[in-house]
Amino acid sequence: MKPATSKATATDSVDVTPASRCARMRIPARIAGVPGQTAVLHVEHDCTPAPSEADWLRYLDGGLLGQTHGPFALAREHADGSVTLARDAIGERSLYYALLPSARIIYASRLQDIVQSGQVARELNMASVATYLSWSYLPGRETLVHGIYKVLPGEVVRFRLGSITRSHWWTLPGEPEHWRHETSLRRELRDRLESAVRRRLPAGQPVGATLSGGIDSSLVVALAARLHDKPVITYSVSFGADYRNELPFSSRVARHCGVEQRIVELTPRTVVDELDRTIALLGDPIGDPLTVPNAMLSREASREVGVVLNGEGGDPCFGGPKNTPMVLAELFGDMYATDGPRHRAASYLRAHQKCYDDLAAMLEPAAFAAIAVNALEDWVTPYLEDTRWKSFVGRLMSINLLCKGAHHILGKVDALSGPYGVLPRAPLFDREIAELAFAIPPQLKLRGAIEKYLLKEAVRDLLPGEIIDRPKSGMLVPVQGWFRGPLLPQARERLLEGLAPWGLFRRDYLERLLDGRLPGIHTRRGVKIWLLITLEAWLRGVLKP
Repeated sequence: MKPATSKATATDSVDVTPASRCARMRIPARIAGVPGQTAVLHVEHDCTPAPSEADWLRYLDGGLLGQTHGPFALAREHADGSVTLARDAIGERSLYYALLPSARIIYASRLQDIVQSGQVARELNMASVATYLSWSYLPGRETLVHGIYKVLPGEVVRFRLGSITRSHWWTLPGEPEHWRHETSLRRELRDRLESAVRRRLPAGQPVGATLSGGIDSSLVVALAARLHDKPVITYSVSFGADYRNELPFSSRVARHCGVEQRIVELTPRTVVDELDRTIALLGDPIGDPLTVPNAMLSREASREVGVVLNGEGGDPCFGGPKNTPMVLAELFGDMYATDGPRHRAASYLRAHQKCYDDLAAMLEPAAFAAIAVNALEDWVTPYLEDTRWKSFVGRLMSINLLCKGAHHILGKVDALSGPYGVLPRAPLFDREIAELAFAIPPQLKLRGAIEKYLLKEAVRDLLPGEIIDRPKSGMLVPVQGWFRGPLLPQARERLLEGLAPWGLFRRDYLERLLDGRLPGIHTRRGVKIWLLITLEAWLRGVLKP
Protein backbone atom coordinates (compact mmCIF):
# COMPACT_ATOMS: atom_id res chain seq x y z
CA MET A 1 0.00 0.00 0.00
CA LYS A 2 1.37 3.41 -0.92
CA PRO A 3 1.24 5.78 2.07
CA ALA A 4 -0.46 9.14 1.88
CA THR A 5 1.53 12.20 2.90
CA SER A 6 -0.14 15.46 3.83
CA LYS A 7 1.04 18.75 5.24
CA ALA A 8 -0.52 21.04 7.81
CA THR A 9 0.70 24.23 9.37
CA ALA A 10 0.75 24.36 13.16
CA THR A 11 -1.59 27.34 13.05
CA ASP A 12 -4.44 25.40 11.39
CA SER A 13 -7.65 25.23 13.40
CA VAL A 14 -8.58 21.94 14.99
CA ASP A 15 -12.05 20.42 14.89
CA VAL A 16 -11.97 17.41 17.18
CA THR A 17 -14.95 15.15 17.42
CA PRO A 18 -15.64 13.34 20.70
CA ALA A 19 -14.97 10.00 19.03
CA SER A 20 -11.35 10.95 18.38
CA ARG A 21 -10.63 11.85 21.97
CA CYS A 22 -9.49 9.60 24.80
CA ALA A 23 -10.89 10.19 28.27
CA ARG A 24 -8.20 11.56 30.60
CA MET A 25 -9.12 11.12 34.25
CA ARG A 26 -6.82 13.48 36.13
CA ILE A 27 -6.76 13.44 39.93
CA PRO A 28 -7.94 16.92 40.99
CA ALA A 29 -6.43 18.84 43.90
CA ARG A 30 -7.76 17.34 47.12
CA ILE A 31 -7.14 18.21 50.76
CA ALA A 32 -7.12 15.17 53.05
CA GLY A 33 -5.70 13.92 56.32
CA VAL A 34 -8.60 14.46 58.74
CA PRO A 35 -9.76 11.48 60.87
CA GLY A 36 -13.32 10.52 60.01
CA GLN A 37 -12.95 11.43 56.34
CA THR A 38 -14.77 9.26 53.83
CA ALA A 39 -12.59 6.46 52.51
CA VAL A 40 -12.08 6.98 48.78
CA LEU A 41 -9.78 5.85 45.98
CA HIS A 42 -8.71 8.07 43.07
CA VAL A 43 -6.84 6.47 40.16
CA GLU A 44 -5.54 7.85 36.88
CA HIS A 45 -4.25 5.01 34.71
CA ASP A 46 -3.74 3.51 31.29
CA CYS A 47 -3.32 -0.12 32.35
CA THR A 48 -4.23 -3.15 30.25
CA PRO A 49 -6.25 -4.98 31.28
CA ALA A 50 -7.99 -2.22 33.24
CA PRO A 51 -8.10 -3.11 36.96
CA SER A 52 -11.33 -2.68 38.89
CA GLU A 53 -11.47 -0.68 42.11
CA ALA A 54 -11.31 -3.96 44.03
CA ASP A 55 -8.19 -4.90 42.06
CA TRP A 56 -6.47 -1.61 42.92
CA LEU A 57 -7.24 -2.03 46.61
CA ARG A 58 -5.91 -5.58 46.51
CA TYR A 59 -2.75 -4.46 44.72
CA LEU A 60 -2.17 -1.65 47.19
CA ASP A 61 -2.97 -3.52 50.41
CA GLY A 62 -1.20 -6.69 49.34
CA GLY A 63 1.97 -5.10 48.02
CA LEU A 64 1.04 -6.32 44.53
CA LEU A 65 1.39 -3.18 42.40
CA GLY A 66 3.91 -5.13 40.33
CA GLN A 67 0.95 -6.99 38.80
CA THR A 68 -0.15 -3.85 36.96
CA HIS A 69 0.75 -3.36 33.29
CA GLY A 70 0.85 0.30 32.36
CA PRO A 71 1.09 3.80 33.79
CA PHE A 72 -0.87 4.94 36.83
CA ALA A 73 -1.09 7.42 39.67
CA LEU A 74 -3.32 6.67 42.62
CA ALA A 75 -4.39 8.25 45.89
CA ARG A 76 -6.25 6.45 48.65
CA GLU A 77 -7.83 8.37 51.51
CA HIS A 78 -8.43 6.18 54.57
CA ALA A 79 -11.16 6.75 57.15
CA ASP A 80 -8.56 7.25 59.91
CA GLY A 81 -7.20 10.31 58.10
CA SER A 82 -4.15 8.64 56.58
CA VAL A 83 -3.44 8.92 52.86
CA THR A 84 -1.53 6.62 50.50
CA LEU A 85 -0.08 7.88 47.22
CA ALA A 86 1.60 5.71 44.57
CA ARG A 87 2.99 6.04 41.07
CA ASP A 88 3.84 3.61 38.27
CA ALA A 89 7.31 2.11 37.98
CA ILE A 90 8.74 4.15 35.11
CA GLY A 91 6.90 7.42 35.81
CA GLU A 92 4.48 7.80 32.91
CA ARG A 93 1.90 9.49 35.15
CA SER A 94 2.57 12.30 37.62
CA LEU A 95 1.47 12.90 41.19
CA TYR A 96 2.32 15.90 43.41
CA TYR A 97 1.70 16.64 47.09
CA ALA A 98 2.35 19.19 49.82
CA LEU A 99 2.02 19.11 53.60
CA LEU A 100 -0.39 21.64 55.07
CA PRO A 101 -0.87 23.02 58.59
CA SER A 102 -3.06 21.12 61.04
CA ALA A 103 -1.75 17.75 59.89
CA ARG A 104 -3.29 17.78 56.43
CA ILE A 105 -2.03 17.01 52.95
CA ILE A 106 -3.00 18.22 49.48
CA TYR A 107 -2.33 16.17 46.36
CA ALA A 108 -3.10 16.29 42.64
CA SER A 109 -2.02 14.96 39.26
CA ARG A 110 -0.86 18.45 38.31
CA LEU A 111 1.34 20.82 40.26
CA GLN A 112 -0.60 23.74 38.80
CA ASP A 113 -3.78 22.57 40.53
CA ILE A 114 -2.06 22.60 43.93
CA VAL A 115 -0.67 26.08 43.27
CA GLN A 116 -4.05 27.40 42.14
CA SER A 117 -5.76 25.98 45.23
CA GLY A 118 -4.21 28.78 47.30
CA GLN A 119 -3.18 26.28 49.99
CA VAL A 120 0.56 26.58 49.25
CA ALA A 121 2.56 29.81 49.08
CA ARG A 122 3.80 30.72 45.59
CA GLU A 123 7.40 30.65 46.79
CA LEU A 124 10.20 29.86 44.34
CA ASN A 125 12.52 27.04 45.38
CA MET A 126 15.84 28.76 44.70
CA ALA A 127 17.98 25.64 44.97
CA SER A 128 15.83 23.93 42.34
CA VAL A 129 16.49 26.79 39.92
CA ALA A 130 20.15 25.73 39.77
CA THR A 131 19.10 22.13 39.24
CA TYR A 132 16.86 23.12 36.34
CA LEU A 133 19.60 25.23 34.75
CA SER A 134 22.04 22.32 34.96
CA TRP A 135 19.75 19.54 33.74
CA SER A 136 17.06 21.44 31.76
CA TYR A 137 14.47 19.64 33.90
CA LEU A 138 14.03 18.71 37.57
CA PRO A 139 15.07 15.19 38.52
CA GLY A 140 14.09 13.87 41.92
CA ARG A 141 11.46 14.84 44.43
CA GLU A 142 11.90 18.64 44.54
CA THR A 143 9.93 21.05 42.35
CA LEU A 144 10.36 24.74 41.60
CA VAL A 145 7.68 25.55 44.18
CA HIS A 146 8.87 25.44 47.76
CA GLY A 147 6.97 22.78 49.69
CA ILE A 148 5.48 20.90 46.73
CA TYR A 149 6.99 17.47 46.01
CA LYS A 150 6.66 14.69 43.45
CA VAL A 151 5.87 11.08 44.18
CA LEU A 152 8.82 9.31 42.57
CA PRO A 153 8.42 6.50 40.03
CA GLY A 154 7.76 3.19 41.74
CA GLU A 155 7.24 4.93 45.08
CA VAL A 156 4.55 4.69 47.73
CA VAL A 157 4.13 7.76 49.96
CA ARG A 158 2.14 7.34 53.17
CA PHE A 159 0.81 10.27 55.17
CA ARG A 160 -0.40 9.86 58.74
CA LEU A 161 -0.80 12.39 61.57
CA GLY A 162 1.23 15.03 59.77
CA SER A 163 4.19 12.76 58.96
CA ILE A 164 5.40 11.22 55.71
CA THR A 165 6.98 7.81 55.15
CA ARG A 166 8.23 6.59 51.79
CA SER A 167 8.97 3.18 50.30
CA HIS A 168 9.43 1.70 46.84
CA TRP A 169 7.26 -1.02 45.37
CA TRP A 170 9.64 -1.28 42.38
CA THR A 171 13.28 -0.46 41.74
CA LEU A 172 15.55 -1.02 38.77
CA PRO A 173 17.18 -4.44 38.77
CA GLY A 174 20.91 -4.73 39.16
CA GLU A 175 23.15 -6.31 36.56
CA PRO A 176 23.36 -10.13 36.62
CA GLU A 177 26.36 -12.09 37.86
CA HIS A 178 26.73 -13.71 34.45
CA TRP A 179 25.80 -12.28 31.07
CA ARG A 180 23.62 -14.26 28.68
CA HIS A 181 24.53 -14.94 25.07
CA GLU A 182 23.82 -12.27 22.47
CA THR A 183 21.50 -14.50 20.43
CA SER A 184 19.29 -15.29 23.41
CA LEU A 185 19.10 -11.65 24.47
CA ARG A 186 18.32 -10.48 20.95
CA ARG A 187 15.41 -12.91 20.61
CA GLU A 188 13.97 -12.02 23.99
CA LEU A 189 14.32 -8.32 23.29
CA ARG A 190 12.42 -8.71 20.02
CA ASP A 191 9.67 -10.66 21.80
CA ARG A 192 9.33 -7.97 24.46
CA LEU A 193 9.32 -5.18 21.90
CA GLU A 194 6.48 -6.84 20.03
CA SER A 195 4.54 -7.47 23.25
CA ALA A 196 5.03 -3.88 24.42
CA VAL A 197 3.75 -2.43 21.14
CA ARG A 198 0.86 -4.92 20.91
CA ARG A 199 -0.38 -4.05 24.42
CA ARG A 200 -0.50 -0.37 23.49
CA LEU A 201 -2.50 -0.68 20.28
CA PRO A 202 -6.12 0.53 20.61
CA ALA A 203 -8.48 -2.28 19.69
CA GLY A 204 -10.62 -1.53 16.67
CA GLN A 205 -9.27 2.00 16.18
CA PRO A 206 -6.56 3.66 14.09
CA VAL A 207 -3.40 4.50 15.98
CA GLY A 208 -1.06 7.45 15.63
CA ALA A 209 2.72 7.47 16.02
CA THR A 210 5.27 10.25 16.06
CA LEU A 211 8.01 9.61 13.51
CA SER A 212 11.35 11.41 13.36
CA GLY A 213 13.20 8.93 11.16
CA GLY A 214 15.51 7.78 13.95
CA ILE A 215 15.79 4.15 14.95
CA ASP A 216 13.53 4.39 18.03
CA SER A 217 10.42 5.96 16.50
CA SER A 218 10.95 4.00 13.28
CA LEU A 219 10.98 0.59 14.95
CA VAL A 220 7.81 1.42 16.88
CA VAL A 221 6.08 2.41 13.63
CA ALA A 222 7.34 -0.73 11.87
CA LEU A 223 6.05 -3.00 14.64
CA ALA A 224 2.72 -1.18 14.84
CA ALA A 225 2.27 -1.55 11.07
CA ARG A 226 2.85 -5.31 11.36
CA LEU A 227 0.79 -5.92 14.46
CA HIS A 228 -2.21 -3.58 14.10
CA ASP A 229 -5.27 -4.41 12.03
CA LYS A 230 -6.31 -0.77 11.67
CA PRO A 231 -4.55 2.19 10.00
CA VAL A 232 -1.30 3.54 11.43
CA ILE A 233 -0.92 7.28 10.89
CA THR A 234 2.45 8.92 11.55
CA TYR A 235 3.19 12.54 12.43
CA SER A 236 6.44 14.34 11.63
CA VAL A 237 7.67 17.91 12.03
CA SER A 238 9.24 20.22 9.47
CA PHE A 239 10.84 23.55 10.35
CA GLY A 240 10.94 24.78 6.77
CA ALA A 241 13.33 24.57 3.85
CA ASP A 242 15.83 26.94 5.46
CA TYR A 243 16.68 24.53 8.26
CA ARG A 244 17.92 20.96 8.42
CA ASN A 245 15.20 18.41 9.00
CA GLU A 246 14.68 14.66 9.19
CA LEU A 247 11.88 14.41 6.63
CA PRO A 248 13.87 12.40 4.06
CA PHE A 249 14.38 9.70 6.68
CA SER A 250 10.91 9.75 8.23
CA SER A 251 9.30 9.68 4.78
CA ARG A 252 11.53 6.75 3.83
CA VAL A 253 10.28 4.84 6.88
CA ALA A 254 6.63 5.70 6.17
CA ARG A 255 6.95 4.43 2.60
CA HIS A 256 8.77 1.28 3.69
CA CYS A 257 6.14 0.44 6.31
CA GLY A 258 3.20 1.37 4.10
CA VAL A 259 1.72 3.87 6.56
CA GLU A 260 0.29 7.35 6.16
CA GLN A 261 2.39 10.35 7.11
CA ARG A 262 1.24 13.78 8.24
CA ILE A 263 3.81 16.57 8.20
CA VAL A 264 3.33 19.48 10.61
CA GLU A 265 5.16 22.61 9.48
CA LEU A 266 6.33 24.64 12.45
CA THR A 267 7.43 28.26 12.06
CA PRO A 268 9.09 30.70 14.48
CA ARG A 269 5.80 32.61 14.63
CA THR A 270 4.03 29.49 15.85
CA VAL A 271 6.63 29.11 18.60
CA VAL A 272 5.96 32.66 19.77
CA ASP A 273 2.19 32.21 19.60
CA GLU A 274 2.11 28.84 21.37
CA LEU A 275 4.97 29.18 23.87
CA ASP A 276 3.16 30.50 26.95
CA ARG A 277 0.14 28.25 26.49
CA THR A 278 2.37 25.19 26.03
CA ILE A 279 4.79 25.81 28.90
CA ALA A 280 1.90 26.52 31.30
CA LEU A 281 0.81 22.90 30.83
CA LEU A 282 4.01 21.61 32.44
CA GLY A 283 4.16 20.83 36.14
CA ASP A 284 7.90 21.49 36.08
CA PRO A 285 9.63 23.60 33.44
CA ILE A 286 11.36 21.48 30.80
CA GLY A 287 13.89 23.42 28.78
CA ASP A 288 13.69 21.19 25.74
CA PRO A 289 13.23 22.98 22.40
CA LEU A 290 10.98 20.08 21.36
CA THR A 291 8.28 21.17 23.83
CA VAL A 292 6.23 23.27 21.41
CA PRO A 293 6.70 20.77 18.53
CA ASN A 294 5.53 17.97 20.84
CA ALA A 295 2.38 19.91 21.67
CA MET A 296 1.69 20.71 18.02
CA LEU A 297 2.07 17.06 17.04
CA SER A 298 -0.47 16.11 19.71
CA ARG A 299 -2.85 18.75 18.40
CA GLU A 300 -2.49 17.54 14.84
CA ALA A 301 -2.92 13.89 15.86
CA SER A 302 -6.09 14.69 17.80
CA ARG A 303 -7.89 15.28 14.50
CA GLU A 304 -7.74 11.58 13.67
CA VAL A 305 -6.66 9.36 16.57
CA GLY A 306 -6.99 8.99 20.31
CA VAL A 307 -3.76 7.03 20.98
CA VAL A 308 -0.31 8.11 19.81
CA LEU A 309 2.73 5.85 20.12
CA ASN A 310 6.19 7.35 20.47
CA GLY A 311 9.77 6.08 20.32
CA GLU A 312 10.90 7.59 23.60
CA GLY A 313 13.07 5.33 25.75
CA GLY A 314 15.60 3.92 23.31
CA ASP A 315 18.46 6.13 24.44
CA PRO A 316 18.03 5.71 28.22
CA CYS A 317 17.52 1.94 28.01
CA PHE A 318 19.93 0.85 25.31
CA GLY A 319 23.02 3.07 25.33
CA GLY A 320 22.28 6.22 23.39
CA PRO A 321 24.81 8.92 22.50
CA LYS A 322 24.60 10.84 25.79
CA ASN A 323 26.68 8.06 27.39
CA THR A 324 29.69 8.56 25.11
CA PRO A 325 31.11 11.77 26.68
CA MET A 326 30.80 10.21 30.12
CA VAL A 327 32.62 7.05 29.05
CA LEU A 328 35.41 9.17 27.59
CA ALA A 329 35.62 11.27 30.75
CA GLU A 330 35.85 8.08 32.81
CA LEU A 331 38.65 6.74 30.62
CA PHE A 332 40.74 9.90 30.48
CA GLY A 333 39.85 11.45 33.83
CA ASP A 334 40.47 15.04 34.85
CA MET A 335 44.08 15.94 35.55
CA TYR A 336 42.94 18.80 37.81
CA ALA A 337 40.42 16.81 39.86
CA THR A 338 41.23 16.09 43.50
CA ASP A 339 37.87 14.48 44.37
CA GLY A 340 37.13 11.49 42.13
CA PRO A 341 33.41 11.01 42.89
CA ARG A 342 32.59 14.69 42.47
CA HIS A 343 34.67 14.84 39.30
CA ARG A 344 32.56 12.00 37.90
CA ALA A 345 29.31 13.73 38.89
CA ALA A 346 30.52 17.04 37.43
CA SER A 347 31.34 15.27 34.17
CA TYR A 348 27.79 13.91 34.07
CA LEU A 349 26.31 17.37 34.56
CA ARG A 350 28.62 18.85 31.93
CA ALA A 351 27.50 16.16 29.49
CA HIS A 352 24.06 17.79 29.48
CA GLN A 353 25.69 20.84 27.86
CA LYS A 354 23.41 23.27 29.67
CA CYS A 355 24.37 25.89 32.30
CA TYR A 356 26.19 23.87 34.98
CA ASP A 357 29.50 25.68 34.41
CA ASP A 358 27.78 29.05 34.00
CA LEU A 359 25.98 29.24 37.35
CA ALA A 360 28.47 31.49 39.15
CA ALA A 361 28.56 33.93 36.23
CA MET A 362 24.85 33.95 35.41
CA LEU A 363 23.15 34.01 38.83
CA GLU A 364 22.85 37.01 41.11
CA PRO A 365 24.91 36.54 44.31
CA ALA A 366 21.87 35.88 46.50
CA ALA A 367 20.54 33.28 44.06
CA PHE A 368 23.92 31.60 43.77
CA ALA A 369 24.28 31.52 47.56
CA ALA A 370 21.06 29.49 47.79
CA ILE A 371 22.87 26.55 46.19
CA ALA A 372 24.48 24.44 48.90
CA VAL A 373 28.16 23.73 48.27
CA ASN A 374 28.56 20.63 46.09
CA ALA A 375 24.80 20.00 46.25
CA LEU A 376 24.44 19.29 42.52
CA GLU A 377 27.37 16.89 42.45
CA ASP A 378 26.39 15.16 45.69
CA TRP A 379 22.90 14.48 44.32
CA VAL A 380 24.32 12.62 41.30
CA THR A 381 27.16 10.75 43.03
CA PRO A 382 25.13 7.94 44.72
CA TYR A 383 23.75 6.87 41.34
CA LEU A 384 27.23 6.73 39.81
CA GLU A 385 28.57 4.64 42.71
CA ASP A 386 25.66 2.21 43.13
CA THR A 387 27.17 -1.28 43.30
CA ARG A 388 24.03 -2.94 41.93
CA TRP A 389 25.51 -2.12 38.53
CA LYS A 390 28.98 -3.48 37.95
CA SER A 391 29.53 -1.64 34.68
CA PHE A 392 29.90 2.11 34.35
CA VAL A 393 27.47 2.07 31.42
CA GLY A 394 24.90 0.34 33.67
CA ARG A 395 25.21 3.11 36.23
CA LEU A 396 24.77 5.75 33.54
CA MET A 397 21.69 3.94 32.26
CA SER A 398 20.15 3.83 35.72
CA ILE A 399 20.32 7.58 36.19
CA ASN A 400 19.27 8.27 32.60
CA LEU A 401 16.20 6.08 32.89
CA LEU A 402 15.16 7.10 36.39
CA CYS A 403 15.76 10.81 35.87
CA LYS A 404 15.37 11.74 32.23
CA GLY A 405 12.65 9.20 31.61
CA ALA A 406 10.29 10.09 34.45
CA HIS A 407 11.11 13.74 35.02
CA HIS A 408 11.69 14.93 31.48
CA ILE A 409 10.48 12.78 28.59
CA LEU A 410 7.43 11.01 29.97
CA GLY A 411 6.17 13.89 32.08
CA LYS A 412 6.45 16.27 29.15
CA VAL A 413 4.65 14.02 26.68
CA ASP A 414 1.86 13.27 29.17
CA ALA A 415 1.31 16.93 30.09
CA LEU A 416 1.28 18.14 26.48
CA SER A 417 -1.01 15.47 25.05
CA GLY A 418 -3.80 15.45 27.63
CA PRO A 419 -5.31 18.85 26.78
CA TYR A 420 -5.82 17.67 23.19
CA GLY A 421 -7.56 14.44 24.22
CA VAL A 422 -4.64 12.30 23.08
CA LEU A 423 -3.31 9.36 25.05
CA PRO A 424 0.48 8.93 24.67
CA ARG A 425 2.03 5.48 24.89
CA ALA A 426 5.76 4.73 25.05
CA PRO A 427 6.50 1.06 24.26
CA LEU A 428 10.27 1.41 24.74
CA PHE A 429 9.69 2.55 28.34
CA ASP A 430 7.73 -0.63 29.07
CA ARG A 431 8.71 -1.97 32.49
CA GLU A 432 9.62 -5.41 31.14
CA ILE A 433 11.82 -3.85 28.46
CA ALA A 434 13.56 -1.64 31.03
CA GLU A 435 14.21 -4.67 33.24
CA LEU A 436 15.64 -6.67 30.34
CA ALA A 437 17.85 -3.73 29.35
CA PHE A 438 19.86 -4.16 32.55
CA ALA A 439 20.51 -7.82 31.69
CA ILE A 440 22.23 -6.75 28.46
CA PRO A 441 26.03 -6.38 28.79
CA PRO A 442 27.43 -2.91 28.12
CA GLN A 443 29.33 -4.15 25.05
CA LEU A 444 25.99 -4.89 23.38
CA LYS A 445 24.74 -1.37 24.07
CA LEU A 446 27.82 0.59 23.06
CA ARG A 447 29.76 -1.61 20.65
CA GLY A 448 32.72 0.47 19.66
CA ALA A 449 31.26 3.46 17.85
CA ILE A 450 27.86 1.76 17.39
CA GLU A 451 25.22 2.99 19.81
CA LYS A 452 22.21 0.85 20.81
CA TYR A 453 23.80 -2.13 19.04
CA LEU A 454 21.54 -4.92 20.32
CA LEU A 455 18.36 -2.88 19.85
CA LYS A 456 19.30 -2.28 16.22
CA GLU A 457 20.09 -5.95 15.63
CA ALA A 458 16.79 -7.01 17.20
CA VAL A 459 14.81 -5.06 14.57
CA ARG A 460 17.17 -5.19 11.58
CA ASP A 461 14.64 -7.12 9.49
CA LEU A 462 11.98 -4.43 9.99
CA LEU A 463 13.67 -1.36 8.51
CA PRO A 464 16.00 -0.27 5.70
CA GLY A 465 19.71 -0.45 6.50
CA GLU A 466 20.09 3.29 6.01
CA ILE A 467 17.72 3.84 8.95
CA ILE A 468 19.21 1.13 11.18
CA ASP A 469 22.82 2.21 10.67
CA ARG A 470 22.58 5.98 10.49
CA PRO A 471 24.09 7.95 13.39
CA LYS A 472 21.82 9.45 16.02
CA SER A 473 20.34 12.77 14.95
CA GLY A 474 16.86 13.24 16.35
CA MET A 475 14.35 16.00 15.74
CA LEU A 476 16.61 19.03 15.47
CA VAL A 477 14.88 22.25 16.49
CA PRO A 478 16.81 25.13 14.88
CA VAL A 479 16.99 27.34 17.97
CA GLN A 480 20.51 28.51 17.09
CA GLY A 481 19.26 29.98 13.81
CA TRP A 482 16.02 31.28 15.30
CA PHE A 483 17.84 33.28 17.96
CA ARG A 484 20.13 34.84 15.39
CA GLY A 485 17.09 36.21 13.58
CA PRO A 486 13.31 35.90 13.92
CA LEU A 487 13.11 35.07 17.63
CA LEU A 488 15.88 37.33 18.94
CA PRO A 489 13.54 40.26 19.79
CA GLN A 490 11.25 37.91 21.71
CA ALA A 491 14.26 36.44 23.53
CA ARG A 492 15.58 39.88 24.51
CA GLU A 493 12.22 40.93 25.93
CA ARG A 494 11.73 37.76 27.94
CA LEU A 495 15.26 37.45 29.30
CA LEU A 496 16.00 41.11 30.04
CA GLU A 497 12.53 42.24 31.09
CA GLY A 498 10.48 39.15 31.93
CA LEU A 499 13.07 37.57 34.23
CA ALA A 500 14.14 40.83 35.89
CA PRO A 501 11.44 40.91 38.64
CA TRP A 502 12.57 37.53 39.96
CA GLY A 503 16.07 38.76 40.81
CA LEU A 504 17.73 35.57 39.64
CA PHE A 505 20.09 36.52 36.83
CA ARG A 506 22.86 39.01 36.23
CA ARG A 507 21.90 41.31 33.41
CA ASP A 508 25.43 41.50 32.01
CA TYR A 509 25.47 37.71 31.55
CA LEU A 510 22.09 37.74 29.79
CA GLU A 511 23.21 40.52 27.45
CA ARG A 512 26.41 38.68 26.54
CA LEU A 513 24.43 35.50 25.95
CA LEU A 514 21.94 37.26 23.69
CA ASP A 515 24.69 39.07 21.77
CA GLY A 516 26.76 35.90 21.30
CA ARG A 517 29.66 37.18 23.41
CA LEU A 518 30.05 34.34 25.90
CA PRO A 519 33.58 32.87 26.01
CA GLY A 520 34.30 29.39 24.72
CA ILE A 521 34.46 27.53 21.44
CA HIS A 522 30.96 26.07 21.55
CA THR A 523 28.74 28.01 23.95
CA ARG A 524 25.41 26.33 23.02
CA ARG A 525 23.89 29.81 22.85
CA GLY A 526 20.55 28.81 21.34
CA VAL A 527 19.98 25.99 23.84
CA LYS A 528 20.75 28.25 26.82
CA ILE A 529 18.47 31.01 25.55
CA TRP A 530 15.67 28.48 25.12
CA LEU A 531 16.30 27.16 28.64
CA LEU A 532 15.82 30.67 30.06
CA ILE A 533 12.84 31.52 27.85
CA THR A 534 11.14 28.35 29.09
CA LEU A 535 11.82 29.31 32.71
CA GLU A 536 10.40 32.78 32.14
CA ALA A 537 7.28 31.38 30.47
CA TRP A 538 6.78 28.86 33.31
CA LEU A 539 7.18 31.50 36.01
CA ARG A 540 4.75 33.72 34.14
CA GLY A 541 2.16 31.02 33.51
CA VAL A 542 2.34 28.84 36.62
CA LEU A 543 3.91 30.57 39.62
CA LYS A 544 3.06 34.22 39.13
CA PRO A 545 -0.23 35.21 40.88
